[in-house]
Amino acid sequence: MTKIKEMIGLAVVLMVLAVSLPALARSHGASPYGPEAKRLGAGLYLGDPTGIAFKGYLTDKFAVNGVAGWEFRDKALTVIGDVTYDFLDIPIDSHVVTLPFYAGAGAKLEINAGPGDDTVVGLRVPVGVAVQWVQYPIEIFVEVAPGIEVAPSSELDLTGGIGGRFYF
Repeated sequence: MTKIKEMIGLAVVLMVLAVSLPALARSHGASPYGPEAKRLGAGLYLGDPTGIAFKGYLTDKFAVNGVAGWEFRDKALTVIGDVTYDFLDIPIDSHVVTLPFYAGAGAKLEINAGPGDDTVVGLRVPVGVAVQWVQYPIEIFVEVAPGIEVAPSSELDLTGGIGGRFYF
């Protein structure tokens, strides 16, 4: 039960960080970024893990994003935090959507549910593409994140999924 409490506490800290960083950037005179010029998005992530997703733009290219959810393969509560950079907008002839291609670096904390199971810490490199509507604060995305679990033992890891966020 203490592992679940630790996981909830970590998720709360990450959410507060995601909400406060864009507000801090806005207070320093920065203009808004993201779909429909909104900075903070929250929504669903379907994949490995499955849960809630958030993203907070710090600049027009840099963002902090994360996922808190359940990893069915390892039967574990998982929290992921990444810093991403939108490398380019894939050129399309549309005034309706933009297609930013992003990559970044981050970490994963996995708290296994079974008795005696280990807590896993890993590093990851997310790569993905998003569809951001110009007139609506909505984004859908697909990403894959190869990585390595570094504790309690080293092994290759692969996470990823599809998702959607509403920006406010």
